[in-house]
Amino acid sequence: MNKGKNRACIDCGSQYCPCHLAYSGDCIKCSLLRGEKTCDCLWQGICVYNEVQHNKKESLINERKEYLCEINNKEELKDGIYLLKINIPKNLTEELSKVGAYILLKDKGKENLAYNTPISVMDVDKENKLLKVVIKKAGIKTKALLDSKEVIVKGPYFNGIFGVEKINNIKSSNCLVLLSGLSQVNSINVIKKLLKNKNTVEVFYNKNSTILDVVIETLNNMGVNIHIIDIEEDKNLIQDYIKRNNVSLIYSGGNNNFNKKIKGLVDDVSKEITLAISNNNLICCGEGICGACTINLNGEKIKTCKTQINSKDFFQIM
Repeated sequence: MNKGKNRACIDCGSQYCPCHLAYSGDCIKCSLLRGEKTCDCLWQGICVYNEVQHNKKESLINERKEYLCEINNKEELKDGIYLLKINIPKNLTEELSKVGAYILLKDKGKENLAYNTPISVMDVDKENKLLKVVIKKAGIKTKALLDSKEVIVKGPYFNGIFGVEKINNIKSSNCLVLLSGLSQVNSINVIKKLLKNKNTVEVFYNKNSTILDVVIETLNNMGVNIHIIDIEEDKNLIQDYIKRNNVSLIYSGGNNNFNKKIKGLVDDVSKEITLAISNNNLICCGEGICGACTINLNGEKIKTCKTQINSKDFFQIM
């Protein structure tokens, strides 16, 4: 199996680069650090090879920190689905407002790293330093979180979406957001960024899935139009909207089956339309070390907690 080829790393050029993978010879970005003879990094704002050569000590890596935070409020939205508002340090508010941001969350009383739970950021109230996340009570880790008054927040992490660069860079274009299930929560940072870049945004919700009023209310306050549709019955309606409005980018926030249906629907209109999707892969450490998130794409091992993948290529593994 191939060790890997040059791909975009979500952490490359950030304060968290070089990371442990750079020192172990598994760098996502740098072919030289992976032991290859030529450089094909396609510059991402930093020469990771140069950074590692000048800084030989892996112990100097800027690790993501853990923050003991108080739960400000807990509200049950639907049966077993809760909204948590968590007091966070000011330095986290900006980072967690980025497209694709997520955290690792665990109960204050659980020291074992196995209790770390990856949770997508729903929204950040910067003024009041509040992080908003949605948690579904599903097992021992989430039960412990929901019984807590204080939690340990570790982060920030950024690879909760495939297509982050496309979302960040598109400007003055027509964009469409399609949502289904709990993956809807990470759409808020996406839409905020699209609107900030003077794009027009329309939201279509799959009515045959969980719909959270708190997300609907937030999107309404942002001034976007929301349509409740049936993804199966209203396929032609969606395609007609894409054609009539010359949509340039589509974000699909749903489970893998939903995102795959959207990919087929979009490709039937035009394979040139940019598609970004929610990253639903299993994540445990967020650092590309444990291997839980690794997928095999055409013989290549890809660490999906840190690696940006072309959304349309991703569906080759399904």
